[in-house]
Amino acid sequence: MKMLFFYLLLFCSEYGFSQDQTIKGKVVDAKTKLPIPYAAIGIVGENVGTVSDEDGLFQLAIPSQFADDSLTFSEVVHERKRLSIAYLLKNQEIVVALEETVMELMTVEITPDKEKRTYEKLGVKPMFYWGSCYANFKGGAQIAQLMEASAYPVFLSKVRIKIGDNTLEKAKIRVRVLEKTADGLPGSDVFEGIFLDIGYQEGWIEIDLSKENLVFTEDFFVCFEFLNLLWKPTEGYFSIVCSEVDTFSKKQFVRNASLGKWQNALPGQRHIYSIAAEVFRVKR
Repeated sequence: MKMLFFYLLLFCSEYGFSQDQTIKGKVVDAKTKLPIPYAAIGIVGENVGTVSDEDGLFQLAIPSQFADDSLTFSEVVHERKRLSIAYLLKNQEIVVALEETVMELMTVEITPDKEKRTYEKLGVKPMFYWGSCYANFKGGAQIAQLMEASAYPVFLSKVRIKIGDNTLEKAKIRVRVLEKTADGLPGSDVFEGIFLDIGYQEGWIEIDLSKENLVFTEDFFVCFEFLNLLWKPTEGYFSIVCSEVDTFSKKQFVRNASLGKWQNALPGQRHIYSIAAEVFRVKR
């Protein structure tokens, strides 16, 4: 087995075990009443959050210091809703209905002639099989890698993540593409996302996005969101391959809750997760 390093700093909560009360409920579409899977639920800017499961159900422990705060419910194609934690705690059967919204994505028509394309690889290349493991990636923990092309506009062709040891039978992740804010942080979604089950898969996991016609005129982020990695602690292993590069030259951010605050990946460490992308430009 390859050597694993347990960097609990990345995804463990900074609030320890001060969780006093638990909120349970279901997230549904306001019109169809159908469950909304993998909706983000949490306190914006804080590492307290989770995601709904395949049936729209959720359960979230609330530390006592956030009793007077609010929970935000968010999903890419639905409008956000904010409810007070005090109100939610008073109700035993919580059903949160989200209104559907139209997401406008930038699309273009591209030539099918691949000979007229110039390709460029972005992101991080792995140098060592050093990994990061954690016993529970549930709750929408995310890693976002800034992609900086040498020239624009570019079309996003593929995204990749390097996985080391993986003995998990089920490992569901969501691939997202985010804009870069004025502060240089990951921002809003520009792509609704693709769900993948990467159970038992190792090596480069590659996702083809060439048919999505995603064009960028400035830097953007590729984000991997960990939705539900199911394993037995004594039997399962999962590692994200790291590379020994300068974290200041490769801008990467993490957050351990679905709506939590983005932070620099592994501050003080010279390791960064291997996330890459491929873009192309059309020759004129």
